Amino acid sequence: MKFTGCASLPQEKLRADFDQARNLGRVRLGAHGVYIQRFSGTYTLPYGRILRAWVRQEEVNANLCCGRANFDQFYLMVQEADGPLSRGQVLNKEAGRACLDRIRSENPNVLIGPPGRP
Repeated sequence: MKFTGCASLPQEKLRADFDQARNLGRVRLGAHGVYIQRFSGTYTLPYGRILRAWVRQEEVNANLCCGRANFDQFYLMVQEADGPLSRGQVLNKEAGRACLDRIRSENPNVLIGPPGRP
């Protein structure tokens, strides 16, 4: 597995942290940071580099053979101190809140909530 985003730790240490990290969908919370699994690898973001985080809910409308189905998907949105925005799908709203709680406990200066919201 290829880890990107955090060049400060060796790949072996990132792999060990990833393996023991709490799995919340496409997002894992480890001792060193947040891991967002992507198609091309795993994006690693140390807690100290997170400027803002929030949970985003998206409604999905699907046409199925038996009719229409509506369901929600939840994403952890994380903005880094130098600007890039990342998102990773979490299992449900409670898992997203658990991510926010862990991020805040590791980085008390993080802003919780989307931009434009106090």
